[in-house]
Amino acid sequence: MDRAKVVAVSDVLAEQRSKVHATCSKAVLHQVPESETSLFSVNPGEKLAPHRHTRTWDLFFVVSGSGEIRYRGKDGDGTIRMPVRAFCAMPPGYEHEVCNLSATEPFSFLLIHAPWQGYDFVGAREKTSTPHQPS
Repeated sequence: MDRAKVVAVSDVLAEQRSKVHATCSKAVLHQVPESETSLFSVNPGEKLAPHRHTRTWDLFFVVSGSGEIRYRGKDGDGTIRMPVRAFCAMPPGYEHEVCNLSATEPFSFLLIHAPWQGYDFVGAREKTSTPHQPS
């Protein structure tokens, strides 16, 4: 993507998505080394499996559906309800999973990974991670 270009999306829910993580779809809206902004949709009745990032924040903003984020971190465990218009900032190092509470409707949210350079996805049972280097 051209870093000097203004990016505008009039309807994020209409963007073409690709399947990811077997239970979700993703449309990348903007990507630079400092951050990646995507629309994620978790399929009805599904979840994005528990994982963490070693140096990247996950910033969630819900645009449709209803879900929750379950997390475990240095401050303990918790569950955050995520209705439409909710926001959550998940710090690096916190294990978290994203669950769709509906059996019939997708749970869609804008997800900002910051920073994107060095992004990794560490599964709950994994001890190592694979960093992503943007092209």
